[in-house]
Amino acid sequence: MQAFPDPFDYGHVDARKLPDARVVPSDVLDAYGLNGASVMALDTRSFNIHFRVDSNRGGFDLRRSNRPIDRSNLAFETEFLDHLRSKGFDRAPRPVPTLGGAFNYWSGSSGWTLLEWEDSANADADMLVTDGRIDSAADTLARIHTAMTDFVPTERRGDWPIFSRPEEWADRWAARTAQLAGHLGDEAQDLLDISGQATAEIASVDFTRLPTIGCHADYRMRNVRFAGDEVSIVFDFDTAMMSTRLLDLGGAVTRFSRLAPDDNPSTPQADVASGSRFLRTYNEASPLIDYEWQVLPYFIGWRLVRDATIYFDRWWTKIGDTCRELYSGAALEMVTAARD
Repeated sequence: MQAFPDPFDYGHVDARKLPDARVVPSDVLDAYGLNGASVMALDTRSFNIHFRVDSNRGGFDLRRSNRPIDRSNLAFETEFLDHLRSKGFDRAPRPVPTLGGAFNYWSGSSGWTLLEWEDSANADADMLVTDGRIDSAADTLARIHTAMTDFVPTERRGDWPIFSRPEEWADRWAARTAQLAGHLGDEAQDLLDISGQATAEIASVDFTRLPTIGCHADYRMRNVRFAGDEVSIVFDFDTAMMSTRLLDLGGAVTRFSRLAPDDNPSTPQADVASGSRFLRTYNEASPLIDYEWQVLPYFIGWRLVRDATIYFDRWWTKIGDTCRELYSGAALEMVTAARD
């Protein structure tokens, strides 16, 4: 989706628009000992750029990061994945080190990461949403959160909109929504009205009562693959960060819906039945405290406002109706139904 000129100074260029976007430099292959390997650019619809690499050592996913240049940012992801593995969570990608032992390699202005290939991570995989898959996705997210409750990273995420935390929203990022509205014409007023409510609600939350843990931050149908009805792999941890788990839950309850279109099952839906089912299953695996239940409706609506604002494009015109339904009572209905 075409983005508008971003008012935030990232200091970087979208790598997907560069003439060498689908070329792997020879020094990258050298670093990972992959000279002579078969390399194929993939069409994953990801913000990052991915290549399938086949060698005598096996298959790999080689990723060119399209985030702003920051070595600590990529190192945070490696720490996150290592911690998950150390806690027995085996449904996440496994980073592969360079010949020198580093888990990321820098070539020019791009950071590269090599991951073991997961056959179940095929972008064309069956994406049908079923009740069984909603249950497995919810249980898997609970397992991730349980594993990340004691995560204390030594690296840090960058100071960019993609890593905006709810406790920072009112002071730092809400003004970005008004900037986005300036590009939306007739859709602008709805975004401004809903954003005003979302900002006020999030600002009222007492974040000292919400533990900070490691969160996936982009947990949706497109970033999960299934074997039957069971989650087989979770990927795209490149925006994972420290926050309250309600950041993940607020997004996930609209992104695993039986009402979503088959060609884009991550499209958010104000689906009370699917959303409440997700919450009910999650709560069975990792019970929410009363205060989390109390403020969760705020996060469900705010999460869509946040995501539309982050990417600064026309996505709001696709999800505005869903957001209006959430703020007209659907978010609260999801939470109420899950607790009944």
